[in-house]
Amino acid sequence: MNISHLSKKPLVTFIAATSIAAINPGISWAKEGSNPSLEEIIVTAQKREQNQQEVPVSITAFSALELENKGYTSIIDLEKSSPNTQLRASRATNSTLTAYIRGVGQQDPLWGFEPGVGVYVDDVYYARPQAAVLEVFDVDRIEILRGPQGTLYGKNTVGGALKYITKKMTGDATAKIKLAVGTDNQQDVMISGQLPLIENQLYVGAAVAKMDRDGYGDVDTGYDIATGTFTDSEENYEKDVLVYRLNVEYTPTEKLFLRFAADKTDDESNQLCGSQSSQTLLTHPATGLPFLASSDPYDGACGTSHKSNVENEGFSITAKYDINDALSIKYVYADREGETQQFIDFESTPLDAFDVPAKYSDEQQSHELQVNYTAERFTLVGGIYYFEGNSAGAFDVVLNAPPYMDGNHFDLAIGGDVDTESLSAYFNGSFNLTETITITAGARVTRDDKNSNIQRISYITSNSFPYTTTQGSGFTFGNPADDVFLGASTNISDDEADDSWSEVSPSIKVDWKITEDIMVYVSYAEGFKSGGFDMRGNAALNPNVANGYDPETVETLEVGIKSQLFNDRLRLNITLFDMDYDDMQLTVQTAQPAPVFFSSDVVNAGTAEIKGFEVEALAQVTEAFNISLSVGQMNAELIEVISAGVDVSDTWEMLNAPDWTGQLGLNYHFDFGNAGSLALNTAVAYRDGSRNFNNVTCTCDQDDSYTLWDASANWLSVDEHWQVSLYLKNIEDKEYKTGGYNLGSGELAFYGPPRTWTLGVSYQF
Repeated sequence: MNISHLSKKPLVTFIAATSIAAINPGISWAKEGSNPSLEEIIVTAQKREQNQQEVPVSITAFSALELENKGYTSIIDLEKSSPNTQLRASRATNSTLTAYIRGVGQQDPLWGFEPGVGVYVDDVYYARPQAAVLEVFDVDRIEILRGPQGTLYGKNTVGGALKYITKKMTGDATAKIKLAVGTDNQQDVMISGQLPLIENQLYVGAAVAKMDRDGYGDVDTGYDIATGTFTDSEENYEKDVLVYRLNVEYTPTEKLFLRFAADKTDDESNQLCGSQSSQTLLTHPATGLPFLASSDPYDGACGTSHKSNVENEGFSITAKYDINDALSIKYVYADREGETQQFIDFESTPLDAFDVPAKYSDEQQSHELQVNYTAERFTLVGGIYYFEGNSAGAFDVVLNAPPYMDGNHFDLAIGGDVDTESLSAYFNGSFNLTETITITAGARVTRDDKNSNIQRISYITSNSFPYTTTQGSGFTFGNPADDVFLGASTNISDDEADDSWSEVSPSIKVDWKITEDIMVYVSYAEGFKSGGFDMRGNAALNPNVANGYDPETVETLEVGIKSQLFNDRLRLNITLFDMDYDDMQLTVQTAQPAPVFFSSDVVNAGTAEIKGFEVEALAQVTEAFNISLSVGQMNAELIEVISAGVDVSDTWEMLNAPDWTGQLGLNYHFDFGNAGSLALNTAVAYRDGSRNFNNVTCTCDQDDSYTLWDASANWLSVDEHWQVSLYLKNIEDKEYKTGGYNLGSGELAFYGPPRTWTLGVSYQF
């Protein structure tokens, strides 16, 4: 199956046909047996339970059953099914998230930078992208909201929001265990369960998942400098992740509900080693021969056995009180913290030509008080949100001249932290002007305060040997006694880098129910992402580093139609959007002569226009067979980019903004009576090429479009206790790049998974 021409006639034909159906929904389809219909999808995009078809928001919702049938194991799989959405593990990481919706996001996961897409787990905002590549298990549903959502959420949702909703308690004593094996010695164990301690009042539940897999490729290690050979290897792109969750729910009265939730993620997967997408100029010190790139894109020659480690944990307390049938109050407190250890080899050789050991840490606390009011013609959601957090980090840029491995290295150490305090108030109210016309208006008022200290120091470090756990200066893993101080180009204190920003972000929507099954809407919304400070800033070259950079804003005009046609057998949603993206926070890095090597500036240099549309359709052809389609088209264009006082918009492009994305899925359900049931699913996802950097092209870019073909089979016993699943992903074994680096040491690429299979068996008590 191939949908490489998805953007051509089939799409036009499909939209035309369904548009005719919308005008004349009396057209009938051939039927098989009783009249089949689509199930209602309930979402909480507007902080209350609603039918997805009645929400004037561009939203893709995934139920637990759909996620299981498709074999989606982490949230990065969701980009296949959600139009104009890109969710990736950040380059050189396993569990750090790079999220883009409609061309808006944040490429750089460095501490101090804020994400453009908000990630929420059970109403708790994740401030940092580390450990945000969430594993999909014990989940109720996941929602992806496109466009600014600030009038309903207290923190950044300038590009959109990803809502991860865990499974709620039912009050029954249940347990489920799932075992899975697969390609590259995959071995997964997932256990979940719940137990009522006081009937109808107090429940406790827990879930744990351990996911292990060998690598898709190998990393050459144990480099012998005398012979120019490697003596050992380790797994590349392997997985070693442990996740657990604990929930306690208490309902002491009919009006009061209390919930305590805790979770922890521990990712000890090997550090990823990129592959050379263009031949490096570095050579073996002993032989003078070049370090040749492997023919296998999953192989690397970093020479390092460094472990990356990501730990993220937290807890939340939720209290909800129903004052009466119309009015309720909800309070959510959350506390989270995380630590990351990482090592990036920027030249993919065992030489200390350009190595970066790094450490990050973060902590956050938040309070949210929310009011929900529902009357006959009016609903209101309002709240106050307070957030405070600290994000800190340090990394060394370990550099050396030939022979690269003598133990005396130049080290550029960069470190610091950012304190953030954010207070916002928001409301979103809907009023039914008539029985068919509703107007929704809202606003968020935000004030963000930040202060930061930034250090950029040059050393000679004598203990920096390749693939040792002490590589780097005292900033990271080295011994400070071995460091020879050369000078500090940046030494900015909290008092110097201290600023605040305030913003009012409004939204307004009007929706009209033409019929019971067809709704059209128009909306306007503004999004806001806070300003900040460049943690890599070189004050010797740019004295304005302490002044920081300003917020960026997005204004979005959206027109949509949501329809349920042919007696609830076809769901067709179409959205057109037009966005003005102003004061874009762009990172401009420039090569400099030694010993500076590079300079970095984050400036509000960009203005962009983003236009496009999204189509999502689900057709229940028969009781057993349905077809799903999602299509996203986007024209993201930089209108003006000022770099060093010059407009360079003719040579710069938007990053992570493919023109076309889409997926076509076929699903068939067999009912075998006492022998259970079987669900078959196959889908082809299409994605155009895109760039990794605004200002330069790179061989690490995914230039060409590509398709990924997946299939699955899920058998369920008639008593619904046993389930057997088989998942096939990337059946055609396509090679595609998910990120990369383009620096003076060479160009490196990271790749998505090759062809894989997974066989799972689960039993539910």
